[in-house]
Amino acid sequence: MTHRDRVLTSLDHRVPDRTPVDGSFRPEVWEKLFAHFGTRDEFVVSEALGLDFGGVGMGPSDEWRARAQETPAGLCLVHPDGSFENEWGVRQVQGKHSAYLRFVSHPLADESKLDTYQFPDLDAPGRWEGVQESIARQKQQFPVMAGVPTFYLASWNLRGMEDFLTDLRWNIAFVEKLIDRLLERHLEIVRRLAQMGVDIISLGGDITMHTGPIFHPDIWRKYFKPADAKVVAEARKYGVKHFYFHSDGNLTPYLADLIEIGFDIFDPIQPECMNPAAVKREFGDRITLHGTISAQHTLPHGTVEEVRNEVRQRIRDCGDNGGLVIAPNNVVQPDVPLENLLAVYETAKAG
Repeated sequence: MTHRDRVLTSLDHRVPDRTPVDGSFRPEVWEKLFAHFGTRDEFVVSEALGLDFGGVGMGPSDEWRARAQETPAGLCLVHPDGSFENEWGVRQVQGKHSAYLRFVSHPLADESKLDTYQFPDLDAPGRWEGVQESIARQKQQFPVMAGVPTFYLASWNLRGMEDFLTDLRWNIAFVEKLIDRLLERHLEIVRRLAQMGVDIISLGGDITMHTGPIFHPDIWRKYFKPADAKVVAEARKYGVKHFYFHSDGNLTPYLADLIEIGFDIFDPIQPECMNPAAVKREFGDRITLHGTISAQHTLPHGTVEEVRNEVRQRIRDCGDNGGLVIAPNNVVQPDVPLENLLAVYETAKAG
């Protein structure tokens, strides 16, 4: 089977030639993989691992590309204080002793700016350059996924997390106006992606923690679920059949709602706080589990054999009629031994 045939077979709950695999890696992990495989070609490494998904996304505008530079936060303006400002006006800094970034400024920290704030122009020159061609090229081998952030993630990036969480309780008019503006943009993006031929539309951004929802599920059902449903419905008009939802943490309180509005691929089904076998038993005829391999415990701290056993267990418990994609349940970190990472893919490919 091609990568494309394998994934689409599994998403249709038929048995592929092997369980599909996916994954994303920190730059430091890519360096280990380049050294191991003797190449700096990401496609060659991905093929060696057997990764089965393709993906695309909008690019920056030509104007922004001319002004900005590559930084740890992507293509950004670099300010004298060392902060990186992205095309949305969100600013981050890198820690002195860490590769990770923290937010320091949000363009809607002053809520009065919402009416005049300008989202990055979807029609700016360069924004969609090469996207349709990339989709057509990748679809010869891969299923192609593309999408937008969850409305919660997009909102708190613009507003600031603490302020937006407070808004959800005390500033509902602002919340509704911001979501309405984001929805208009999200609908246009997924409309264009669907018309270009992507196979899977994704929404990604954590709405849960290990212990459960970040905010009460009724808040999500009132403000976010209707917007999510409209995104799914819009893409369906143009032939998209599969919808992917990413949230770390215990997504159990939301699964039935998300399935109801059309999502059928869930990532990462985090085994530290969800039971993949139980999810499969309850929902497995309607959804695909994407992820399920512990990136917090087994991958960084387990032995190679423990990694292999976890992969085999997931395939036994969750892959009997398709509906499973094996992947680490988060971006693979530098503390994961290379032999453990390779064991995930070697074991999955072996069946």
